[in-house]
Amino acid sequence: MALIIEELNRAHRVQLRYRMDGDKFTLGRAYDNDAILEDIHSDAHHAEIKRGEDGQYVLHDLNSINGCQLLGNLKDKSVKPDTIAQHRISSGDLLQCGKSRFRVFHTDDPVPEATPLHSLENLFSSLSHPLGAILLLLCFGFASVLMSYLGYARNYQWTIAVNILATAIIGMVIYAGVWAFIGRVVRHETHFFTHLSIAAIGALTYTFWEWLRGLINFNFAIGTTIQVLDFLVLAIILPAMLWSACYLATNLARGWRWTVALTLPLAFLGLGLAESVNNMDEFSEVPPISTELKYDNMLFRNPVPMQKFIGNSADLFDIPIKKKETKEGAEGSSSDNQSSTAEVES
Repeated sequence: MALIIEELNRAHRVQLRYRMDGDKFTLGRAYDNDAILEDIHSDAHHAEIKRGEDGQYVLHDLNSINGCQLLGNLKDKSVKPDTIAQHRISSGDLLQCGKSRFRVFHTDDPVPEATPLHSLENLFSSLSHPLGAILLLLCFGFASVLMSYLGYARNYQWTIAVNILATAIIGMVIYAGVWAFIGRVVRHETHFFTHLSIAAIGALTYTFWEWLRGLINFNFAIGTTIQVLDFLVLAIILPAMLWSACYLATNLARGWRWTVALTLPLAFLGLGLAESVNNMDEFSEVPPISTELKYDNMLFRNPVPMQKFIGNSADLFDIPIKKKETKEGAEGSSSDNQSSTAEVES
């Protein structure tokens, strides 16, 4: 039975693995050690591990300046952190020499089963190509400019297109850069172009929905119902983008990943939808009128002739007003009825 010594980095990820087959294993900054440490807080010859006649491994501190610490044990949670000069090693021990951390196991310890690849791994791999990510980003930028141009009523200036294009590209790059930085810190993987591709696909999807939304509203004038449809579309796009970002950049478990991806976007979208629904019945002196330009060939319904529309305007705009009878009016009418009854009797 040999001993496996794993050197960990600051993120507690395995940086190097050593296999101890002999009776002695040394750790320190000197070049004659079995494990050469790049830690200014460790001594030239900091510690050694020896195997006894009974086959057990024992760690010895070699009078180092910063000493050795037992941080715990992955298998036995009852083990408490302690400073050690000599320690009988158990499989699963977490050790620290200076500021270098180690995890030790026996070679006959079972290892966890392999984690199956997610079904989206191939998709993420295809989205990681720089050229594809840049093309998707440019498609989103030009789609934003085209939507702005088609809906602009005045003379379109080139500066407007430049501003929209620059804003779209810079926003996507910042989004991908933030998640790439998080992934670099947490998982030591950036996936910058994958994040950029996912953001561009999400933005392109919403841009297409904006065009479709205008077309639906132009034909059917659904008014405030469009806000509910907006909520449903964003409730699909935003959680999908956030789930993908968490999968690529963090170590969150599956349940937590879904919780974050669903809770944050739906909470913000729900607040916006609740406010919109609240304001639906409020009276506005200026009715909401769409300023988007539309063309006759985008109208799928048969238009109503003007004379017919005017003829039906009474049904559309005439609102019956009910007079509320006051208490004084009711009493006055009652006295009038009594006097008229008296006159009839006389």
